[in-house]
This record gives sequence, structure tokens and C-alpha cells, in this order.
Amino acid sequence: MLIDIDKIRNCNDIRIKLSEDSFNCYLQNIGEYFDSLKKDIYTMKPQETMDVISIMGSFQEYFYSESEWECLILHLLNVLRKGINKSFFNDTAIFYGMTHVAYSVYALSLKVPKIKPLLQGINDVLLDKLSHYLESSNKHEFATIGNYEVNKGLSGPFRYLLDNDDGDRVNKMIKQLINVFIKRSKDIIILDHNVTGWHYYPSAVEKMYMDVGAANGCINYGVSHGMGGPLPVLSMAYHKGYNVDGLEDTINRLISEYMNAVYYVDGIVYWPGRITFEQYIGQEAIANTANPMSWCYGSVGILRTLYMSGVYMTNNMVKQFAVDELVKIAKMELQSYSLSQPIVCHGYVGTAAILNLMYLDTGREEFLQKTIELVEASAAFNIEGFFANANHVAKNNNTESLATLHDYLEGFNGIVHTILSIIKGNPSVNEKRLLIS
Repeated sequence: MLIDIDKIRNCNDIRIKLSEDSFNCYLQNIGEYFDSLKKDIYTMKPQETMDVISIMGSFQEYFYSESEWECLILHLLNVLRKGINKSFFNDTAIFYGMTHVAYSVYALSLKVPKIKPLLQGINDVLLDKLSHYLESSNKHEFATIGNYEVNKGLSGPFRYLLDNDDGDRVNKMIKQLINVFIKRSKDIIILDHNVTGWHYYPSAVEKMYMDVGAANGCINYGVSHGMGGPLPVLSMAYHKGYNVDGLEDTINRLISEYMNAVYYVDGIVYWPGRITFEQYIGQEAIANTANPMSWCYGSVGILRTLYMSGVYMTNNMVKQFAVDELVKIAKMELQSYSLSQPIVCHGYVGTAAILNLMYLDTGREEFLQKTIELVEASAAFNIEGFFANANHVAKNNNTESLATLHDYLEGFNGIVHTILSIIKGNPSVNEKRLLIS
């Protein structure tokens, strides 16, 4: 066994108290996960290592053996380094790209300063890839694809650079990204109609997951794949003093896009997710339904980004709107959240992370109580139950399950890791990757 469970049980850093049964379930899940990790670690591919490095860093103090922890970390870093050298990470993405690599190694470097030279090399590779990608930023094709979002787009690396904005090269890249986003935000004309510049044409892969066609493009309000990504990073850049001409206007226009698209179901605020050009201009109706309360497309994720923007921009109206609406959501019954999995992306624990951050920021008890409820719902799933539930949901939705053991966003790793950050009141870099912290 790798982890000293009793050390976690008796840890003085636990700030959020779960019920005894739920806490015991969580401790069992930790032991089960790290037992599985020990079996898998020497056969991992480079793309699997980042989330494992991240969770290993967070659980370092609970390992029975410091030397065994070091050996496992060194192995993972070696696999990761070989993957970089063999170009396994061809893009800059914050999930399975170079920004993902950078964040994982950055978090580890805070605990192990001697790996900072490795981090600097990774940062250089990331900047090289960003520079190469942005060479086409003046082309029409660049401004018609969904390249601004967080998962695979520019919002993720933008946030990473803002967290590590030391040096002239990084500062220059941040300003370049700001200007790219300012340019992208300007309204454009589609079929004689004025629409937001965040309009884009979905890729062939994205079209496979769309219920309706989008021959004339679409507008996306989600945090994971839409305008929810640019909003917090641009606001953070402004707050940090990157006062580029047009930046404040761009942020305010983004806020307006969200405030204009709000609708309510039974007194709870929602946004439409991804809509077509025809729906945006009002030629076709938008189904004003109660969407799941998740990070990726749900109201909780969007409201958290609006809250952050309100804080960074000292916009008290937007900040208070987000708080008030999130309090209403926190008071809802859990079954009304329409969540079917415990995962980070669109499940219980991702929503719990958002409400926990709101609790840490505001001290509102409503956020704490719902956070505990969501965490306890997540902790009830052991590995076998987790995969069984994922397969059941996929079968009901006629889709393929994306559940894995060691993935943060869709996997068991993310559940175990996020619960630790929540109950200790110490958000990890993963909350930054989600653009909610």
C-alpha cells in the first residue's frame, strides 16, 4: 500500500467535515485508487502521466515512504519527458497538450524545486508552439474556428501564462493573446446580420455531437468550449495590469453577451449552451430548458466565471448577480441538478468544486452545505461502481463511455483528487485549469 490512510483520517488540515460513513468511503476509495495506480504506473503512456503527477503531488505527505514517492515521480517525469521529445503533445491545449504538461510540472515544482529547470524547458516548448500557432492569427480561417475555448483553445494557455508571467517573452505572448482575443471579439457580418465575433464554424468532430446542423456557424456559451473561457482570463489580465487598448470593452461586451442570453426556469437562471447562427439572430427558437448544473455547460460554471470577472473588474453588479443566482442554485434539491455521474467535467464533484470556491470566497453557508452534499454523493462511488455507473449512463444516452481510471476530467482520479482539495480548502492547479479559480 502506498498511502497511509490513518494519516489522512487524523489530518488537522481537514476543514470540511463529511459524515463518518462518507469519509470512510472516501478513504477506502483513496486506498483503492492508489493500489490500482501502483499496478499501472510502469505501463503508462505519456498522455496518462500528467494527471497522475498532479495527484501524486497533492498526496505526497500521505505516502508511507518518501523514497518510494520519489522513485514513482521520477519514473513519471521520465515518461513525460520522452513523450515531449517524441512530440506526443503536438498542441498547446490545457487538456492533453503542452499547457496540461506545464501545469502538472509547475504544481510539482512548488514541492520539488530542483525540477524547475525541467519546467523552464517545458515553458519554452509551450511558448514556441504558441508562437508558431499564432503566426496564422491574421488569416480569415483563424477567426472562423473555435480556437478561443479552454479545452483545446487559447484560453487555457493564456491562463497558465498569467499564472507564470515572469520574463519578457511571456509578457509579450500575453499581450499578443490579448490582442488576438480583442480582435476576435469584434462583431462580424454573417448573411447581412450583425453577430458576435466569437461566432465560429464547428469542426467535423464537433458536428458529430450536435443535434442540429450549423451550416452558418454557431455561438457557444459553455465554459469548456465557449465564451466562458475568454471571460475570466481577459478579466484576470486586466486586473493584473495588462491594460491593452480595447481590453476593458472586450470584457464588458462578453459580460453583455451572457446577460442578454439569460433565461429562467422555475426561478433558476440558465444559458442556452451552444446555439446556431439562426437561433442567435432570432430566426429559430431556442429551447429554454433546465440544463444540468455542471462545470462544462451548466449555470454553475458560467456564474462562477461571471463572479470572477465581477471581482477582477470591480463590477459589483455582475459579482452580486452571480452570488445571488448561485445561492438559489445551492438551495435546490440535488435531484434538480440533473447530474448522473460523480466526475469533474459534468458531474457532482466538478460542481462541488465551484460551490466550494464560492464558500471560500463568500463564507455563505448555503454553498458549504451543498458542497458537502455533492462531495458525499461522489464519495459513494468506488472504482467498480464508478465504471458501472459510467457504462449505464453511456448506454442510456446511446454514447460511448469516456470513463477512465487515471483521467482528471472524466475519470476516477479527478474524483479522488478534487475531494481532497475541497475538504482541505486548498484548491489545486486543476481548478485553475478549469478557469474557476
